[in-house]
Amino acid sequence: MTSKSETGHAKNISNFETVISICTGYGPAYNPSNVKISIAELTALHINSTNSNDLVKTAEANFNDIEGHRMLVFNPLKPIATRVFAALKGSQPPATVIADAKTIYFKIQGKRTNPIIKMLLPSQTVARRISVSQQSYDLQIDHFDKFIDLVTLEPKYDPNEDDLKISALNTYKADMMSSNISVKNAYVSYSNAMITRNHILYDAENGLVARAALVKDYVKSVYGANSPEFKQIRKISFKRIVNL
Repeated sequence: MTSKSETGHAKNISNFETVISICTGYGPAYNPSNVKISIAELTALHINSTNSNDLVKTAEANFNDIEGHRMLVFNPLKPIATRVFAALKGSQPPATVIADAKTIYFKIQGKRTNPIIKMLLPSQTVARRISVSQQSYDLQIDHFDKFIDLVTLEPKYDPNEDDLKISALNTYKADMMSSNISVKNAYVSYSNAMITRNHILYDAENGLVARAALVKDYVKSVYGANSPEFKQIRKISFKRIVNL
């Protein structure tokens, strides 16, 4: 679903196009000394704004696609960890190995190895749970890596199932790492596209919103505050969605 802010950017760009159309309609009467609000400069800014917003949409779609792929890659993690833990226990390793594996296994599953810790804040009468969930993708990879290290060092862990063998677990870990870094890289591109778009639209001096305000002031100076021309353009709204 498109966010209200993203819709707002597009609305600002659309309204700016309307302002250009109105100013063009004034004909020779629209003749500002400030070149920044000339029809040519306003048109160039509108094109630049449109292109930058389109790049954000493209980068966002790419990011969402890659992020969705990462989710698919990580989905089997907990079931695989359950099977590995079961295979390890079935091989009857030392109790200390089982205990260590259980700690890591619970972290992968997002479970607690100890009772829930509760804290009372001075202004509260109800205890609030302290979140100990370690389910970020980086931590999931780290936990799984430690899980692999543990079973690798246990000589009794030697399952016949191909997808539970150490080599398969390392391959799966590599897939997790690859999908995770791909998301990070895609987000950098998405974030940079947003930064560029936001500067074009919301720079305090030269951004689209600031430029629209200058145009309104100029039209007011030409036709007067009570003129139908100024009233026509005054009602076109622009919202500064991002403060730079």
